Amino acid sequence: MSAMASGLSSSPASAAGIVPPSNPPANIAPSSGDWLASINNARAQEGVGPMGVSESTLSTLPIDEQVFTVVNSERIDRGLPPIEYLTSQLDSYAQGGANSATDPSFPGSLAGGAPVTFGGSVWAGGLSSVLEADYYWMYDDGWSGSTTTNAACSLADPSGCWGHRDIILHPFANCPSGAPVLSMGAAFSPGGYSGGSMAAILVSSCGPPADVIVSWGQVAATVESGSRTVGMAPLGNGTGYWEVEANGTVAAFGAAQNFGSLSGPLNRPIVGIAATPDGGGYWLVASDGGIFSFGNAAFYGSAGSLRLNQPIVGMTATPDGGGYWLVASDGGIFSYGDARFFGSMGGRWLNQPIVGIAADPATGGYWEVAADGGIFSFNAPFFGSTGSLRLNRPIVGMESSPNGQGYRFVASDGGIFAFGQAPFDGSTGSLALVAPVVGMAADNVTNGYWMAGADGGIFTFGGASYLGRLVSSLG
Repeated sequence: MSAMASGLSSSPASAAGIVPPSNPPANIAPSSGDWLASINNARAQEGVGPMGVSESTLSTLPIDEQVFTVVNSERIDRGLPPIEYLTSQLDSYAQGGANSATDPSFPGSLAGGAPVTFGGSVWAGGLSSVLEADYYWMYDDGWSGSTTTNAACSLADPSGCWGHRDIILHPFANCPSGAPVLSMGAAFSPGGYSGGSMAAILVSSCGPPADVIVSWGQVAATVESGSRTVGMAPLGNGTGYWEVEANGTVAAFGAAQNFGSLSGPLNRPIVGIAATPDGGGYWLVASDGGIFSFGNAAFYGSAGSLRLNQPIVGMTATPDGGGYWLVASDGGIFSYGDARFFGSMGGRWLNQPIVGIAADPATGGYWEVAADGGIFSFNAPFFGSTGSLRLNRPIVGMESSPNGQGYRFVASDGGIFAFGQAPFDGSTGSLALVAPVVGMAADNVTNGYWMAGADGGIFTFGGASYLGRLVSSLG
């Protein structure tokens, strides 16, 4: 393994380990010829739950997406943020390492110009699968008393022991403006080493890459053995709400009526839900911009047939329900029905990717929010942002006040940031959550709010009532 760091990041972690639990005291022998079973056995010895992936589905993905999936599973299950993007440039660097049977080198900057602030690379040879590579990177990367598969680890010099693992689980230092953007590449070469050669590169930057192959949100639902909650939408009178999973399953609570769910395989996972003003239906949006309408929610068009520069990350309906906007992670806006286009951040430099959108019921405009809490207003007033603050966790969604005179957004740890007339009624920012928060919704009657976790858990604040939860595969 190899690593580099700039002034914005710390140097690679040592053999002591970088996150709880610490690195194993010694290598853990494989429990069987099934590498996923061996991984889960080794995880159990650390007190970490089993890897939540479908082995058969994982094998259908390209090698780079398989490595992307497994690396993120190791990170997420230890409370670390996932690597957000798989990119063409970093795949190319990883391929060079795989072909040469060595650790890949690093670019100084990402495609699009964002400087790399930390880079780490790993390599493995003579293996049969991505899961086998993960096993040796994560659970057989130290010293066993007499032998090791890690060429940089020895009894005389233990500084290189668990180095592959420490790169995969690297915490990545924040940028001056907040959380870094995490990207990676991976590749396999059948001729790079006897039995095959696999390499991966993980980097952080203070700006997004311009050559994204796929985002983590797009891949996650494809390979997980179950599904995760990705969002929620409320009834306008505060008496109910819906939760939706990445596979398109919708659950209704309180007075909210279930108008249907998606069944069968999706081209891309669902990333958001929006309800009609009268609560008689809802729309689901997928990361490729596909729109699915239920109840009295009319179909006004979609981006499902377009080639998008970046994936869709959210949607919001117009106040009268006669249209909707979709927003992509680069800030691009897609308007349908009576939703008017007032501008976007598409094609402009962003410190962090866009993660959500909310409509202004007073002006008919909208706000975009980025992962660092930066707010971009289009025909809507600016009430403030956290773009200049250092956040503990990235922002994942936002909602607007019913009178348009404020907004709130939520971070993945449940931290709430309120601006304008939107009141702060509490948060989970100081709690240890079972699963990260994925979104929030406003109770327009009490001006309270709900937050939804990836496991379907619901948190209520202000006058918002708890009416039930969806039990996702994480819960």
